[in-house]
Amino acid sequence: MLEENTMMAFKPAHEMIITDLETLKVLADPLRLSIIEYLSRPGTVKKIAEKLDKPPTKLYYHFNLLEKHGLITLVDTRIVSGIIEKHYQASARSYRLQRGLLSPGSEEPGQGLDITLSSLFADSRNDLMQSIRDGVVKLDEDSADIERLLLIQYRLLLDSGQLHEFLQRLRGLLREYQDVSDRNAAQNDTITYKGLIVSYPSSRLLDDEG
Repeated sequence: MLEENTMMAFKPAHEMIITDLETLKVLADPLRLSIIEYLSRPGTVKKIAEKLDKPPTKLYYHFNLLEKHGLITLVDTRIVSGIIEKHYQASARSYRLQRGLLSPGSEEPGQGLDITLSSLFADSRNDLMQSIRDGVVKLDEDSADIERLLLIQYRLLLDSGQLHEFLQRLRGLLREYQDVSDRNAAQNDTITYKGLIVSYPSSRLLDDEG
């Protein structure tokens, strides 16, 4: 049995860099992404199963796989009514792919990017639809801004300097509010707000473009 203060002593890394396709495949599963997200604070298989509305027996395989690849960490073990109760926590506050993992020159060109995109889109869709069913997201036009879905597909015609400025300001805004979010971690009156931004140079041209 671990020391009682083991859970308090564990501190997730600020960032974990995924360097191989095998770990990426483990991380990219939408169910396992949900598990990691719920494990931003310590939790048991039973507790996470309740949040996901799934039987615990369906999650043991996924927990074992996540722990094997270092994506979650066993932070405490307790005996409750004669049963060993294991507490896990996400190993890092954020996970980032090594840049070369998505490059065409990798061992399996395009596979890493395809896995990543499929996972992110599926996870965002699942989370959004569940939030709508739970009444957290409102689709009525007269709903308050903080309750509504923001769905925008944008297209900008910019020169290289303008594009650089746009991306710098966008990243800066995200960093600013990530810092605000980190400071709010101990508060109980905050709202969890999620978004997915995909931005890229497009090969599609309008008829009147040169």
